[in-house]
Amino acid sequence: MNAFFVFTLVPVTLISVGLYRFWRCVHRLGQSKELMRLAPHMVALDGVTICAAFTTLYYAALGWGVTLPLFFHDKPLADWENVLIAAACCLTCMGLSWQNAGRRFEAGPSWGGMRESAVRTLVAFRILDAVEVSYATKTSGCVIDSDALEVRK
Repeated sequence: MNAFFVFTLVPVTLISVGLYRFWRCVHRLGQSKELMRLAPHMVALDGVTICAAFTTLYYAALGWGVTLPLFFHDKPLADWENVLIAAACCLTCMGLSWQNAGRRFEAGPSWGGMRESAVRTLVAFRILDAVEVSYATKTSGCVIDSDALEVRK
């Protein structure tokens, strides 16, 4: 049973380190507030992913016999219950990161790869903003003259 907890904690730890490195690189670029404004769901789902990772660690520690406060039950869980809950939390963490991350972690878990992923994500959102502005300008019939200082309709 103890080896199974190690197998659940390895992917959860790698995912958590990858998320930390990604957001640290975005913060180093000075674009964390802009990215949170452009994609608030990304921050929220990354937070839920980290909570699932900590829950996996919590139930693995309970399975190893570490004395922790029991939040939702009065008596200690059986070994198979700890294994089942830790596996479910691990799969939740992996599924959320796979669904939410998209192509963020494709360049690799190194700091250089995370910097590239942070820049790629920021550029993708800026391109999407430019496309939306272009579409809104075309559909509203606005003409923007590069020599003029005002917008004529």
